[in-house]
Amino acid sequence: MFDGRFALETLVKVVTEGLPVSLLIVLLTVVISMPLAFLVGLLRYKRVKVVTQIFTVLISFCRGVPLMILIFLFYSAMPDVLTKLGRMYGWGIDFYNINRIAYAVFICCLFTVAIMSEIFRSALAAVHSNQLEAAHSVGLSSFQAYIHIIIPQALVSAIPNLGNNVVNLFKGTSLVFYMGVADIMGVAQSAAGVNYNYLEAYVDVFIVYVVVCFIMQKCFELLERRLNVYNAR
Repeated sequence: MFDGRFALETLVKVVTEGLPVSLLIVLLTVVISMPLAFLVGLLRYKRVKVVTQIFTVLISFCRGVPLMILIFLFYSAMPDVLTKLGRMYGWGIDFYNINRIAYAVFICCLFTVAIMSEIFRSALAAVHSNQLEAAHSVGLSSFQAYIHIIIPQALVSAIPNLGNNVVNLFKGTSLVFYMGVADIMGVAQSAAGVNYNYLEAYVDVFIVYVVVCFIMQKCFELLERRLNVYNAR
């Protein structure tokens, strides 16, 4: 029998306790990943020797492995490896006691940089080469042309894919509860485990993810309309 009272109480806990943690992970991941992903995408777009091959292998690895496997792989191995390195070099840090959110952000960054770098690379490639030639014809250097003309156009064209990636990242944070992080899913699972009210808890999780993802999508649509000045002309 569906317990409406329990569902409502759990929904409040999920929104007030779990949702801020999930949003924090997403925010930190995006803030850290976006500049790194743009740099990687730019280097691959310019086809810098050696660096491009290295990043191609790393990106293929991260894109080809499910996020859950990255979580199990890195969270299981990383504390042990870092602790041994710390003892070897005298860092004096117990990596087993580092906040789980830090590990979650690191793992999400690996996954996100791989995806976003491809978005930025394809967005840069979508800008016609005539734009650079036109900039040179009016006396702009290549650096000025990229800063004032090419990169702004590339960012505008990348917004839809970046929005989809951020939404997918938010949904992907539902896996970090396997690390013991009290995110949306973690709070719901903890509350449901007392009396085995898992149906009510999963309904709450469903509602929260649908509402938040809808808001995110609308925000990115609004941002795209506000910044898409090139198509509006």
